[in-house]
Amino acid sequence: MSAAARRGSATRSKRSTETAIRAGVSRPAMWRVMEIHKIIRSSRFPNCTTLAEEIEVTPKTIQRDISFMRDQLGLPLEYHSIKHGYFYTQEVHEFPMLQLSRNDLVALFLARHALEPLRGTRLERMLSESFQKIAGACPGEVSIAWNELDEAFSVKAAGVLAADVTLFGDLLDTVRACQEVSFDYHKLTGSKPERRRVRPHHVGQIEHGWYLIAFDPERGAMRTFALQRISNLEVSRTKFTRETDFNSLDHFGGGFGVWSYAGDQKRKYEVHIHFEGYAARVVAERQWHPTQAIRKLKPDGSVIEFQADLSGLEEITRWVLSWGGKAKVLGPAELKKRVALEVEGMKANF
Repeated sequence: MSAAARRGSATRSKRSTETAIRAGVSRPAMWRVMEIHKIIRSSRFPNCTTLAEEIEVTPKTIQRDISFMRDQLGLPLEYHSIKHGYFYTQEVHEFPMLQLSRNDLVALFLARHALEPLRGTRLERMLSESFQKIAGACPGEVSIAWNELDEAFSVKAAGVLAADVTLFGDLLDTVRACQEVSFDYHKLTGSKPERRRVRPHHVGQIEHGWYLIAFDPERGAMRTFALQRISNLEVSRTKFTRETDFNSLDHFGGGFGVWSYAGDQKRKYEVHIHFEGYAARVVAERQWHPTQAIRKLKPDGSVIEFQADLSGLEEITRWVLSWGGKAKVLGPAELKKRVALEVEGMKANF
């Protein structure tokens, strides 16, 4: 090809690039960096101009990307003064997609331990693979004595029971695939299990236990099922459309734990409980319910009043009893009565 032809070709290429840029063609930054990385690894010694033509961006953009790769990603990138192009001064086996600090790696370690309640489930395997990919993208010079952190930090495993592992994975699949299921369910107040056919919407951990939230067509409402009381699961080929107005937070919002009162919006209880001593301090330190309010009755916080708006009283009754003599119900009257009856029953047993 003659010099004139080469100049003409370069001019056409430049015009094509400029036209593409004016037409609004955009290249994501990480996509550009990966393309530059692949071209440089091919030992072609590209420069800003040739890279700009190939990737269809401006040379200034390429220059910024090169600086980012060298200064931020720490790649061994240099410019060859004789071959007039960029090259790696050493082999780059793994592309450092992430630059994580020591604190980032500690957070990764803690997240790894937080998966303990999911051990053996499909979700745990999926998340573990993601953590491994993140860890693999970390700079090699950053290291942590994992055994020391293991001794300093732990998470008490109180989530999925061993018997629930397979069930948990199967239910998770049905939630994602929107498939109906049927199973035998033993209610707390039932004498024997009963067959239920439902549409799974959510699997969640509440109060150290795992629960399925599903729409029950026979009852026309969402229901909550404890995984440990589910048996003989059968997955149907029947698909369903998720309830558009379903929200797991709203589902449990009216209760004080696992119990849901989503279908009964008329009942409202303004709960007021008096706490003192260590109970006052512990209660004030935590978020127990979205509607809660804490009022100090003594400046030092040794006496407080806890208030929350609930749709049911079953679980708040047990919560009050768990604090023993450090808790006193101020209202409503029905909660006072419930707690008193339980105390009388306990006195009779002991």
